[in-house]
Amino acid sequence: MYSDQQLAFVDIETTGGRTTSDRITEIAVVYTEAGQQQLFHTLLNPGTSIPPFIQALTGISNQMVEQAPYFNNEIASQLAAIFKDRIFVAHNVRFDYGFIKAAFKRLGHTFNPQQLCTVKLSRLLYPEHKHHGLDKIIARHKIDMHNRHRAFADARAIYDFWQQLKHNFSTDTLQQACKTIMQRPSLPAHLNSDVLKNISDDYGVYLIYGDNDLPLYIGKSKQVKTRLLSHFNQDVHNSKEMSLSQQARKIDIIPCSGELDALLTESAQIKQRQPILNRRLRRQKDLFSFRIDTNAHGYDTLSIVPMRHVLLNQQQRYYGLFHSKSDAQKTINSTISSTDLCLQTLGIEKGSSNRPCFRHQLHQCSGACVHKISADMHNLKLALALQKIKLAAWPFNHYAYVKEKQKYHLFHHWIYLGSASNSDELHTILSQPQGQLDRDVYQIIQQHKHRLQALNPAHVCPD
Repeated sequence: MYSDQQLAFVDIETTGGRTTSDRITEIAVVYTEAGQQQLFHTLLNPGTSIPPFIQALTGISNQMVEQAPYFNNEIASQLAAIFKDRIFVAHNVRFDYGFIKAAFKRLGHTFNPQQLCTVKLSRLLYPEHKHHGLDKIIARHKIDMHNRHRAFADARAIYDFWQQLKHNFSTDTLQQACKTIMQRPSLPAHLNSDVLKNISDDYGVYLIYGDNDLPLYIGKSKQVKTRLLSHFNQDVHNSKEMSLSQQARKIDIIPCSGELDALLTESAQIKQRQPILNRRLRRQKDLFSFRIDTNAHGYDTLSIVPMRHVLLNQQQRYYGLFHSKSDAQKTINSTISSTDLCLQTLGIEKGSSNRPCFRHQLHQCSGACVHKISADMHNLKLALALQKIKLAAWPFNHYAYVKEKQKYHLFHHWIYLGSASNSDELHTILSQPQGQLDRDVYQIIQQHKHRLQALNPAHVCPD
């Protein structure tokens, strides 16, 4: 079995939970050398202010660390010597290990000891208990504790927990438990070790939940199991992944028939559930676009219009999809500013008919406002300026579909109607009221528009 000589019990305090921007304020390591218990302990100057709530939690103030050393080469050397032949043991080991590894990296050094998580050890050896946080373990095992949330006290509590495990379990049982944990895929401490056991490494959408079944993050992948492992393997380098790992409690998988199914499902799930760590694909109430109309003199004009119930057909010209009028206005201003188009003629700025606009007086307008340039030429310049954001007209007379395996994804005027696996489901979808245009879905379909096939609604089945 692993002897005390092979283990080093670690705890740190930090200014927060992000390895990229937060820093260590205290570190303690309890270990055994030549049969004697040893302690490495120091406060650290984080080089930044400690937030008030962290000061209240740990009792470590800005004044206490003001004269403390920074994490320097000397401290790194001491830790490297301790862990040269020892296993890094911590409660929720990814957190402590991630911060120390990041501190080594900032000095240009590597830090890669083996790791053992006592949260996972407790979960494996005491499956009858639901919670395995350090407070619960201290209370459950009656571990003597003073100065909770100080590094030395917490490191000593982990060490005392290990001593109880040696007393409560046989050498073989404890040895096998340690090996099992250290050989398993690197998962967050509070996720069940079997969470990936029955997950297929195929297209799918994954939902990672925190406490109270609140979704933290929703993602998609063509290899779901591999993608989940990459999330958790990156957490020591990435603050977002670290936050995800610390909070993850449960994972759900929605199998998908292919790439398009995964993209559409991810978008719908994010809009419905609003996970806190997803920045993109959030639900938006409104959608706006620029519509081009033609005035009495033949000049094209621009107006911002809502797109809630617009169908993109061949007769109308729309440019861009925006979640607010201000976003639309910013886009058109930045686009037109690099041209000599007339904002007054386009209807973007107010002005008197047949009088030069303000930009014309500055020699920035080609003169459409006073008919110095023909309507055809001005309209052509406008079309060229906006061509990158022009919305595509729906190229079918009726519905269209994309087939992935045995599933049919149905669309009408770039609006996603739903997915069907049989004729009954198809009829149900076609009989329901059509939804509205969605910017994210529009962009997804554009990536796959070459796969669209026409569907006559009179037909029962696409085939």
